[in-house]
Amino acid sequence: MTDTPENGPVIPTVQPIVELFTGGAQALWATTYTMDLALFNEFLLARLGEPPLNIAVLADHRRLTTSLSRIPAERADTLAPVNRRWLLRGVRISGAFHPKSYLAVTGDRATLLVGSGNLSAGGLDDGREAFTTFRSGTPVGDAAIAAWRSWMRRLVGIVGDTTLAARFQHLEGQIPSPAVATQHVPSPLLHNLDTPIADQLAAVVAESGARVNELWLAAPFYDANAVAVGALLDMLKPERVNLFVTGSTSVNGERLAERLAASGAGVSVAAYEPDQFVHAKLIGILAGPRAWLLSGSANLSSAALRLTHATQGNIELAVLAPLETDEVRAAFVPPGTTVREHSLRALTSLSFRTHPEPESPGVQLVTATALPDGRIEITTEPPWSDDWLLDDLTCHQPLTAGDNGRALTAGPLEGRLVQLLDADKQVLSNRVIVDDPAALAATLIKNSARSGGDIPPELHGADLDTPLGRALIRLHRSLTMDVSELATTTGTAAEARGEHGEQTDDDLWDRLEREQLARDPRASVYNRVWRRHALDGAEPLVELLEALRARTPATASPHLHSLLAQLLDRTHEQPDHGEHGPTRSWKPSTRIRVRARNVLRRWAAAQTDPRLVWVDPFAPAGNFAVMAITLAHLRLDQARHPERAELTDDDLDEIWQLWLRPFVGTGQGDGWLDQLDEPTRTQVLNRLPAWLPETVAALCWLVIQPGSDRRERVVAVKPVLAAALAHGLLDPTETTGRYLSAVTGRTVTCDMVDDQLLAAIGFIDDDLWCACTAEEFGLDELRLAASPGATAVQLRLNIRGITTPFVDARVPRLVVAARHYRRCDGVVLIAPDGGWRLAFVTDETIAYLPGVGEALTESARPLTRGALEALCAAGGVLADLFPAEYATTI
Repeated sequence: MTDTPENGPVIPTVQPIVELFTGGAQALWATTYTMDLALFNEFLLARLGEPPLNIAVLADHRRLTTSLSRIPAERADTLAPVNRRWLLRGVRISGAFHPKSYLAVTGDRATLLVGSGNLSAGGLDDGREAFTTFRSGTPVGDAAIAAWRSWMRRLVGIVGDTTLAARFQHLEGQIPSPAVATQHVPSPLLHNLDTPIADQLAAVVAESGARVNELWLAAPFYDANAVAVGALLDMLKPERVNLFVTGSTSVNGERLAERLAASGAGVSVAAYEPDQFVHAKLIGILAGPRAWLLSGSANLSSAALRLTHATQGNIELAVLAPLETDEVRAAFVPPGTTVREHSLRALTSLSFRTHPEPESPGVQLVTATALPDGRIEITTEPPWSDDWLLDDLTCHQPLTAGDNGRALTAGPLEGRLVQLLDADKQVLSNRVIVDDPAALAATLIKNSARSGGDIPPELHGADLDTPLGRALIRLHRSLTMDVSELATTTGTAAEARGEHGEQTDDDLWDRLEREQLARDPRASVYNRVWRRHALDGAEPLVELLEALRARTPATASPHLHSLLAQLLDRTHEQPDHGEHGPTRSWKPSTRIRVRARNVLRRWAAAQTDPRLVWVDPFAPAGNFAVMAITLAHLRLDQARHPERAELTDDDLDEIWQLWLRPFVGTGQGDGWLDQLDEPTRTQVLNRLPAWLPETVAALCWLVIQPGSDRRERVVAVKPVLAAALAHGLLDPTETTGRYLSAVTGRTVTCDMVDDQLLAAIGFIDDDLWCACTAEEFGLDELRLAASPGATAVQLRLNIRGITTPFVDARVPRLVVAARHYRRCDGVVLIAPDGGWRLAFVTDETIAYLPGVGEALTESARPLTRGALEALCAAGGVLADLFPAEYATTI
């Protein structure tokens, strides 16, 4: 605004439309009480340009419902851009959703306007509003924008809508970070999600220690009996009050005059001329040399100033700015306005005008989402009934149950504005505008780039020219190997910067991430990997194998049950040059060994990420199967074409073990399969491809094949082999022998593979096992011996390096490892240096002897089969199995 006094300070005029609605905008987020949909769709939206563009508007639910209820059927098409090009959401709370804020991002600059104007022509353009502008790149601007982001994150949690949450995640990545670290500047923004605005204002004044000389007040709406003004007078105790009114000010003037007179302050009343509606809401405080101006959305009402969201108040947003005394005074005179003195008695002509909210329908239609086939999926409160109809103002459809428990229409609906009807065609609910998820997603992206990028970040574009590079890129584009590659994780920009909002709705962000991961286009591939599908040229695994050789998918071979057989058959064929050009021998300098190993190691570690099952419940199993056949192909290709090998035999063995161990575990309940309940594990194993066990057997045999350091290799992999066998994933076939013969260049039969794998599982080398296990567990010494004369206890372990066995997580892991190694049940641990002993026998209590001559302590219950494995998987300690009075002292 601009001041009118001749010699007063000049207050610059804020032009919201010019500031916010520009062709270079990348994002615009607004909060408003009411909005003019026609103005936004037909004029303001056109000023913002084309995607990528992130637009979202949060409005008061009751006001929005009223607006939508007035739209006739013939005008519903004017809503075409809503929830397609930009997102509109009503905020449902007990009070009014009343904040007016606008954040625009253009290039590397963010602009935030906070004020009194709604998203309408009057609110943005007629000049009788008050706005404060903040720009990124300045200390106070960055502080205000950071506070707005934290506040908005909480609003998104209140709404609880994952579509809104996804766009907010995107917005957080668009807001520029402060260019340099600056001294902490307190945010000038005040909200009432936690503390009433009046209390925050009074606290700032009290902290200054100065007495309030003058209190300046202007607002179009008060509560009926001026209770909020009375509270301000009591808290601030001003010497003088300057009040500004118009003929339309809504308040019981008689009660307002009484409160002012009772305060004991000197009172002056000024009336604006011309006598027009002034929507600005201002509180000015002059206290000695200090002065503050509170502006924003809060009227002089209890719902705005004295209550919080949790205590049935409005949601408000305000700016508390320290200003010069003259600046505060000038702010109360809008541009083009003068004031004339009024008497206190004249206030009695003012009256309080009620604006009753329309009665809410008994059924709330919360969201409506268009599916690709034209049907509409809805959420309602209370849950939907099967005799309801969804109506788009021209026709209607009955509702049926969807796979996710939500309701959806039996047939397509084309209208943009929908409502629920009962069986008699009577309106049951509010109206909502249908979401178009595909169109909304398209507004955020410039190009149709894939989630996670076209290639893994470790690789280069030149790696497309290598067989290994093509394999990794094909896997990356076909399957979700690492969810952290996706741009949909909950580690949003705000979290990455350590700017967590208080009381965030964690469930909302979990739901958002689940939905985003499930919508990844690669999720659909997993159903095609399972054994119930025919293995033909359309199979993703066949496509992968052909892609590794730069070919288009061939006709399926007769060996439909075995991909190892297909590998063998197709390796003898002369590969086509394909689109990648002729094959060539790769110089060592052009190989991608280091980058490829890093990718495969990272992917292996990512298989234990619990979020991976949100892409597909069995995604880790699908990834494991595909990786097994990929490594089998690379091993065979390396044997056939050693001149172009990019990974060594040791590389491939190491990578295979990194994938196998987390999938099957080590017998300690630590594999992905072990974490599943029995019905789910059975389902997974039954659905895995029939060719997988023969492939696993081949790759495992290559790890323990005869050669140098075989004893060490066998001891290292033995528990994993035993776990794979227990899960039914180690089953060599004649094709396994044929494949291994081709890889090794010597005759290998199925019987040889079977015998050597079983021998490795039963292999005993106590000294070597003790040395390897001591190194793995960080023990000073480990010696193993049979327990002489014992019937229940068959094995004794002498240990040095564990002093507190009850709280050391290594103890249960060590017992499980020893039992699996020696295939025995009873194990006793002895610490010669500490004097303690522990005995473990299934179906008996665990016995603990702290030292010679001390009392024996026993576990709370007998040791059941699998209990130690479960304890290991949970990272537990022995104290969890003993009575609390012992566990805390021993």
